[in-house]
Amino acid sequence: MKLWSVVGLALAIVGALVVAVLGRPYLQRRVRHRPWFTYSCSPLGAADYAALVARPGWSKAMLQVSNTVSLNGLIRRPVNHEAPWLLFFPGNDATQLAGGQTFLERVRSGRDWGLAVFAYRGYDSSGGWPSPNDLATDGVKIVENLLQSENIKPAQLHVAAFSLGGYVAAYAVGRATMTNSRLASLSLLSSVSEAEMVRSALIARVAICDVYQTLPLLDAVPEPVLILHGGADVTVDVSQGRSIAARLSNRAKFKIVPGAEHSLLENETAIDAVREMVESSNPH
Repeated sequence: MKLWSVVGLALAIVGALVVAVLGRPYLQRRVRHRPWFTYSCSPLGAADYAALVARPGWSKAMLQVSNTVSLNGLIRRPVNHEAPWLLFFPGNDATQLAGGQTFLERVRSGRDWGLAVFAYRGYDSSGGWPSPNDLATDGVKIVENLLQSENIKPAQLHVAAFSLGGYVAAYAVGRATMTNSRLASLSLLSSVSEAEMVRSALIARVAICDVYQTLPLLDAVPEPVLILHGGADVTVDVSQGRSIAARLSNRAKFKIVPGAEHSLLENETAIDAVREMVESSNPH
């Protein structure tokens, strides 16, 4: 075989390998119909964090989740120690604490409720970097710490989650149930049944990155669960909400918010529905 033929064959093989490597993530995403997003991690300045803490009734919270990583959060304690609490797990948001605080205040709407939100690893002022396993286990620690440090009964604690936060919430609520600490309710807004998170679009071109799968976690989640999804959501298709509802079956109520897009945190219909969920599920 002539030298140029050998070189040509080698180049063809190398080219085919390159195409296969580059094309694999694209083909897998097309087959699975799995959406992918870039982690929206960004720092929160000390002054901005202090401003959130300074809002009436709010306090700074910190949770050590490993030897090197701590999560920063916000807590608003109720006057009545028997009052319900609402814990919020944010989505892939560059302003998790600010957005979570605003959402919680809107749901509370002047009621004497306890409120809490923590920024995930790598988000806002929290250390580390997110991953499916770390976010899930951190969610469990958030619930356990809140129950213990605030002396809350599990039946007082309600959970709400948005988008990617649905994965974290499902794992945390399921684990609480398995350890005989069944929580009061779970509300999922625009949640993902399956999604891929990437550190950069460049990496996403050559590799499948962090895959978050909520459906396998739902078998351990008890009723009552409220699932809300925008009818005009183009970020996370409403089919994902339907998949979650189907897996939970009669443990959940599924509601489509007509005309609503992805960010149900600003939608009055969704906010009213979460408030009603807390009030109807509260034992007191």
